[in-house]
Amino acid sequence: MTQQPAKPLYGPEAEPVIIIIDDDDAMREALVCLVESVGLKAVDFERADDFLQSDLRPCVGVIITDMRIPGTSGLGLLEKLRASGQHLPVIVISAFANLRDGVRAMSLGAVDVLEKPFDEQSLLDKLQDLISETRDRASQCCLTAQAKMKVDRLTNREREVMGYLAQGLQNKSIANALGLSVKTVEIHRHNVLTKLEVQTLVDVYQLTQSADRATGSGRCCGVNS
Repeated sequence: MTQQPAKPLYGPEAEPVIIIIDDDDAMREALVCLVESVGLKAVDFERADDFLQSDLRPCVGVIITDMRIPGTSGLGLLEKLRASGQHLPVIVISAFANLRDGVRAMSLGAVDVLEKPFDEQSLLDKLQDLISETRDRASQCCLTAQAKMKVDRLTNREREVMGYLAQGLQNKSIANALGLSVKTVEIHRHNVLTKLEVQTLVDVYQLTQSADRATGSGRCCGVNS
């Protein structure tokens, strides 16, 4: 039998993880069964605090949390996730949802608020849509994190030269701006292009723009930038 290669932990090709948080054992188990019935991986927690204390931070997936749970509530979880810069989409479910809590949840970044009992197929359809969105986000995250990692390889002088190259300046103009010889700028330019793994000034500009958009640690694709 040919063994299938393991899926990466990070990046757009990572296995989706559906995180389920609910203190109601029956509801939590039902959600796990529902998610696994369509071949998705489910990881469940009784409390939001248990999830927050874990190392589980998938870059592809969705969080489903009850609104009212002991300790950190569903709303509290949204607040903490936003404060930490975590952008995994969150669906909030509740048997006692009211308009004020629903509006508050959406303002904190929840993608949906569902009242129990909810339509199972609608939830599964929503999960698939959100998984696709997080894959796209992970792909962009990888590009920006890798760009920043390359820029971080440069010395301070090489970064100065990179800045002028990104503006489209030629070696002589850069030499005049930095008070260097053209030969020295040529050496720095070669080092910049080599470390950034690019060939043209347009490439330099695009990579610097991508690096400027990098946020977080780059964990989304396994890059520690």
